[in-house]
Amino acid sequence: MAGFLVSNGVPKRKYTAVCRATLACGRVIEELIIEEGWIVALSKSHLAGTFEQRIDFDPRTLTDLEIRQVA
Repeated sequence: MAGFLVSNGVPKRKYTAVCRATLACGRVIEELIIEEGWIVALSKSHLAGTFEQRIDFDPRTLTDLEIRQVA
């Protein structure tokens, strides 16, 4: 995943990317938040403040990743 992001122009460090992800089961996650290579949230609403959210899928099942926004 990190290699895909870097090859598509995302900096190697200090970034937050909002992506649209498709899983092998067909599920689509519209706002997958990735910070420095780590999946941190499933919605933009968790970008500010302290929160805890369970990532309810196996990242190895990602079949498609579309970069929507990078900061």
